[in-house]
Amino acid sequence: MRLTSFLALVSLAFSTATYAKGNQWYPLNSKGEIPTDFKPFTKGQHIQFDCIQRNIDTGEHKFDDKKQIMYGPFPKCKETQKPLSFKYGVNEDLKCTIQFTDELYHLFQLYIHQDVPFSCRLSVSSEPLSIEKGGASIPFTFNFRGEIHDAHLDIDPSMNIIFTKPSTNEPEQNTFVSAVGYSSGTNTTRTVIGDDLTLNLGVRWFDQLTQAYSNDGAQYNNLPYNDGFYRLPMTSIPISYSIFYLYIFAGAAITGSLVFLITYGWIMHKVKRNRYMHLDGETAKQD
Repeated sequence: MRLTSFLALVSLAFSTATYAKGNQWYPLNSKGEIPTDFKPFTKGQHIQFDCIQRNIDTGEHKFDDKKQIMYGPFPKCKETQKPLSFKYGVNEDLKCTIQFTDELYHLFQLYIHQDVPFSCRLSVSSEPLSIEKGGASIPFTFNFRGEIHDAHLDIDPSMNIIFTKPSTNEPEQNTFVSAVGYSSGTNTTRTVIGDDLTLNLGVRWFDQLTQAYSNDGAQYNNLPYNDGFYRLPMTSIPISYSIFYLYIFAGAAITGSLVFLITYGWIMHKVKRNRYMHLDGETAKQD
């Protein structure tokens, strides 16, 4: 082994150990190591995720022959005939119509009653089967709300889906910090076994959050991206893009009007001044 390679390995081990003295990075891979070698996502790339499979009677996890928790895809959307997926870094409003089989209906009874969470996971790497190969993942939980009745469910189908990504424009850091979905509507839909339910999803990405409680110099500690608390600003007021553009247009119109009025007033002042100077000159000649 060359001396430079040896020194690089020593530096990596030392910096990681130094970081771990006061903090424990999250998430870690299956070996308990910081995932620094993940394959980043590209903007617009479809994000696949899978969810914990549960027993409909008890809500307990299902296990395979190796005693590992079983995961499966989100129910298929009738619009695409594929399981629900999202586009990396893209804000969008979309619909996903799912059919309530007997199994899914009874699972939603557990989810709405909050007996068990609708727990899914996102791989931090875009590499196929990354988690199965021991890669790191982050939790992705859907919090559906509604009411349970004897013969039907009332489900709020309107959900905000919030992704937080590292606050950087460096493409090699395109991964996830956190993700969550939660019902945010004021209306519910009556649902029975065999019905279709259309989910209205507002997908938003936080990609410019300031990190609070960040470890100074973390960028030199061989971390996958800047550490710290990706905290929402206290002064932020969420608005839609249409309203945002309306504000920009209104501001531009007001600014343009003010510039026009000021310019017009200045020009009229010059015109009047020149006219009176001309009249004064003619009067002096007559005298």
